[in-house]
Amino acid sequence: MKKLSWSEREKEAWRPPEKLTVSEWADKNRVLDVKTSAEPGQWRTRRTPYLKEIMDAFTDPNVEDITIMASSQVGKTECMYNMLGYVIDQDPGPALMVLPRIEDARSISYDRVQPMIRLSSALSSHVSPISDDITKLEYQLDRMIMYFAGANSPAGLASRPVRYVFLDEIDKYPKFSGKEADPIKLATERQKTFWNKKTVKVSTPTTEDSYIFREYKKSDQSKYYVPCPHCGKYQVLYFSQIKWPDEETSGREIQEKRLAWYECHYCQKKINDNHKLQIMIKGVWCPEGAEIDNAGNVKDASHNKHRGFWINSLYSPWLTWSDIAKEFLDSKDYVELLMNFVNSWLAEIWEDKVEETTIDVIKELACDYDEGIVPDDVLVLTAGVDVQKGHFYYSIRGWGYCEESWLIRRARVESWFDIEEDLFNTRYKKIGSDEVLPVYMTCIDTGYNADEVYRFCRKWKDKAKAIKGQVSITSGRFYKSSKIDINSKTGAIIKNGLILWHIDVNHYKNKISRLVHSEDPKKWHIFRDPHREYLTQFTAEHKVLERRKGKPVREIWKLKKGSGANHYFDTEVYSVAAADISKILNIREENRVRVHKPVQRGTSRENWIRKREGAWI
Repeated sequence: MKKLSWSEREKEAWRPPEKLTVSEWADKNRVLDVKTSAEPGQWRTRRTPYLKEIMDAFTDPNVEDITIMASSQVGKTECMYNMLGYVIDQDPGPALMVLPRIEDARSISYDRVQPMIRLSSALSSHVSPISDDITKLEYQLDRMIMYFAGANSPAGLASRPVRYVFLDEIDKYPKFSGKEADPIKLATERQKTFWNKKTVKVSTPTTEDSYIFREYKKSDQSKYYVPCPHCGKYQVLYFSQIKWPDEETSGREIQEKRLAWYECHYCQKKINDNHKLQIMIKGVWCPEGAEIDNAGNVKDASHNKHRGFWINSLYSPWLTWSDIAKEFLDSKDYVELLMNFVNSWLAEIWEDKVEETTIDVIKELACDYDEGIVPDDVLVLTAGVDVQKGHFYYSIRGWGYCEESWLIRRARVESWFDIEEDLFNTRYKKIGSDEVLPVYMTCIDTGYNADEVYRFCRKWKDKAKAIKGQVSITSGRFYKSSKIDINSKTGAIIKNGLILWHIDVNHYKNKISRLVHSEDPKKWHIFRDPHREYLTQFTAEHKVLERRKGKPVREIWKLKKGSGANHYFDTEVYSVAAADISKILNIREENRVRVHKPVQRGTSRENWIRKREGAWI
């Protein structure tokens, strides 16, 4: 029997692929071109540690879609080319790369992809010796075919089936490809027959209705958390934490002298440029809704076939904090430059900001009284509670005449028992007298753990209202009520049952903003030396002009990028709503009546409100 003899080429064709991730493959086989790279030569993932998990998501069999919403100068495009190189060498299949225009597709093919293949021995071994097999828009490789197309060309998007689709700079795509549908939809429709398909979408963002932001919102919305070198707390890097000297300094001077630093969100210590590589290496990707412990372990991350990654230029190893500060200072006075800074440097969507309250403005509202003490002009107290997983935030506000108010207390507590003690079993002493006041009414948000909130409000139904925030109610109304206790047998509403109050949060945020910025007279007050956590959370939102299909629709309050939590702002909103629902905001000095009976320590609250003709309650 004649012995079979295999040629080296045949043996190579039958050899199984190496068990490599994309990052491992790139470290071994990717070479950067001197013409297009700031650091030509062998690829090193360690240089950009945040790209490792993005690349390796491509080799995760449970992941089908990868969305990368990123700024320029962070390596997002090279990351995508590494995935393409891995496909060619390790897991071949028909692939399509889509650029905004057909001209861009030709340019990328010739200037970026062909040099990448040529410089890598692993990739060049798959190129046919027949020169006609490689054109600007189509590569006939030994085990796969690669197509390039423009998003403006429906013919290039809707023809042959493909397993892999790479979509680059998708926010520059037209909304329609010729007379055809959405170009992203056209491209991904070609993957229907492949059970092991992969789709990669990459872009810097533009506006809220942009392609990349839409796709990122569908994903697990991961962000890269890095530890502070001083306190070890993990955090996302945001531009709001880049600081420089208070004195008037030019952007050029800041850049040349490297005067800027990053301030830790938790300990407020300086994180300098020389700390950056150290904290990047220890960084971890954390999906929306998951948590990170002090050791950098991600907890409660649910599986998602669509991985989404967001990262900005603050993580770039090629930029200093001072480079970024200079770019902002050079751009801040020009709308078109500022928009480019927000999109291309911060990787954030552009929003038309209408109104904003800063920490400095709130600090100026501090008065000469301590937390827990009630100023003499206060007539009645209300509170708001924001319910979180395993803890609560609350604030207590005292009200006087004509909507004037004072912050009395704010805190984070861990149990419903603490809420009872601080809000319902505690009386707050007035300055210079023995008079003490209880909290008259509290609004508690039902957005989280609604059943527990309902149970608590049934117990304290004369002092607590269950609320649900909405962007708007109906024209001319800012709150409405609905009965939610229903007889399980008859379906009838139970008399004197629990009421759920729907409040227009946008209206109450507007009211707070108006009171905060009132000057003659001042309406909104806080106690001396307010805690930084209260200040940052109270100023965590700003009002922006919301657009749909490019047209302005409404003004709405939204969380600022990088501002973190807004719990104390929410508690103040609920406290104002409690005052409004209880008609406390209607108290006017010209119709002055005694609206409360002083409660002495140790007495009950039963007779606290004196009901009389013409009173506000």
